[in-house]
Amino acid sequence: MVGTALKTGFSNMWTNKRMLIVFYLSNLFFGMILMLPFRGALSNYIGNSKMGEILAGRLDMDFVFEFIQNIDSVMGLFGSLVPLVPILFWLFLIFLSGGAFAVFASGEKYTPVAFWGGCAQYFGRFIRLVLWSLLFGVLFFLLQLLVSLVRKLFGDDPYQNITYWLGWVTVGVRYISIILFGILLDYARIHAVTTGDRRMRVSVWYAFKFMFRNFVKTFSLALFLFVIGAMVLVIYNLISDSLSAPSALVILLLFVFQQLYMVFRMMMRLTFYSSQTNLFQSLSEDKITVTETSEGEIGIEGAPA
Repeated sequence: MVGTALKTGFSNMWTNKRMLIVFYLSNLFFGMILMLPFRGALSNYIGNSKMGEILAGRLDMDFVFEFIQNIDSVMGLFGSLVPLVPILFWLFLIFLSGGAFAVFASGEKYTPVAFWGGCAQYFGRFIRLVLWSLLFGVLFFLLQLLVSLVRKLFGDDPYQNITYWLGWVTVGVRYISIILFGILLDYARIHAVTTGDRRMRVSVWYAFKFMFRNFVKTFSLALFLFVIGAMVLVIYNLISDSLSAPSALVILLLFVFQQLYMVFRMMMRLTFYSSQTNLFQSLSEDKITVTETSEGEIGIEGAPA
């Protein structure tokens, strides 16, 4: 079933390529907002020639830390506003996800009306849904305490190899917590879109039960795409590190390669959305048909509005 969901998800993503363009251009827009001032600040800080060597060469972490320490003096007011850009981008991705889930849940092809209408309709609900999901996010994060309890079994000064492996286990549990939170948030959004329920606490609770009732399927789907993304990231880093020459051609090639990587990431995101929607609709026990009255009230078939 997971394989079928992935196949269907990729097919739906490819059918709605215009939605992929919207996600990519949004990513490019926010990336330019963040990076162009950085480029100007970097040029003022070390000069154009030296900046070319850094942009086309391997990353020097000593220089990065030194630049970050002086970022406020170099960038002025914008330096204090830099953290806002990722937050705004994250909020805009939540906005876009409403349109994506609306299109995938309906089974229809992308149209501007359906997509942007879904973005506007579900944005407020998704923000409330994120806040409700944080309660479970804290619960998932506390899973790391189990590793601390296991460590106490070996005393106050465990052997070095035990400390080493428990450290890796802690990292693994941390990533699993992040994946679980992402799964919960996605299926809660799918439930909200599929049923039309305006009570986000209900969607979060249903998603929590759905996720663990079908844990092998939901987690394996998320883990598969997570591993694929990690593998492509490693390949991307290896290739980008090999492009280390201070020339215009190398910088151009690096830029093109970076954009191809970003397109791939957006493809993976939309494939994930579509695959999860397909899996939810296949496994969900609640076969609810949602209607909307002329007054805008949501009614459920078989129940009073």
